[in-house]
Amino acid sequence: MAQKRFRYRLQQILDLKIQAEEDEKEKLAKLLQKQEEEKAIKAQLEQKLVQIRVELKEKQANGTLDINALRFFPQHIEFVKGQIVNQELRLKEIAIRIAQQRENLLKAAQERQSYEKNKEKNHEKWLAEIEQEENKMLDELATLKYAREAST
Repeated sequence: MAQKRFRYRLQQILDLKIQAEEDEKEKLAKLLQKQEEEKAIKAQLEQKLVQIRVELKEKQANGTLDINALRFFPQHIEFVKGQIVNQELRLKEIAIRIAQQRENLLKAAQERQSYEKNKEKNHEKWLAEIEQEENKMLDELATLKYAREAST
């Protein structure tokens, strides 16, 4: 007797849940990459601020600081500080988006797991039914064999 294969009737939904979880993972990965890029930009700005301050001190020490430079450097320092503050705000925004995305990923994973558990339970139930059918068939064969032996 050919044994029928197990078929999970909600397999298409499970496949969609698996795909949704993969999509959420990709979104999280992109956000984490964006966060690293923004951190690198902030580090560059901080390095630029240090260089400006070093240049200002060198000009003061050399005595080559003129009136235009006296106006330029403080304005330039404040401008770069403002850029750093803006970059910090971007990083905070991305951190919030990452936290939200992690929540989305967690929900998607939980949904997938619930369907996988359901599939596993259905498979176990199917196996039990197959075993029950096999036992019933073996009992019938044993009864037939006993009946044949008793009639001879």
